[in-house]
Amino acid sequence: MPTKSKKRGSWKIDWGRQGRVTFAYIIVFLAYYGIIVNIFMFDEGENWFSFADIPSSVKSILFWTYGFVFISPSWYFVDCLLLFLVCFWLTYKEDIAHYGIRASLWLVPFIVFEGFVLYLIMFGFSVEPLILQFASIQGYVNLLILFGINISGAFSGMFLKRYIKARLEI
Repeated sequence: MPTKSKKRGSWKIDWGRQGRVTFAYIIVFLAYYGIIVNIFMFDEGENWFSFADIPSSVKSILFWTYGFVFISPSWYFVDCLLLFLVCFWLTYKEDIAHYGIRASLWLVPFIVFEGFVLYLIMFGFSVEPLILQFASIQGYVNLLILFGINISGAFSGMFLKRYIKARLEI
């Protein structure tokens, strides 16, 4: 006598959406500060120097994205372009643009926290990162720049997707 098999409930996770966001965060995690650290760890003569020899004025570059311009102006735009393209991609690939915009905005606290962790690993525990980021005008300008890059990338992705959909409907 055959037995009836009971169908159990199952969970469905849209790995496409979560995977996309996770992949974008990993790109930012590895590349954003990776570019900054690998560029400013070399002097003008292309010689690598230890992070223990970094002057305290240069330590702020780990937090202030715009401060990176003073070390290597040509590479500064690579970081900004990377962040812009990741936010553009996050929003462009979403069916509902607000999800991509939200994921893009959450990159800013992620980047700031990553800077704190990187500072902790390189220079040990200190209150200086909090002072650099939240007790100075440069820290708030940095946050505005990061939010500006992320919002402009996200809105560009949203508007390009709307434009392409409108053109395809014609």
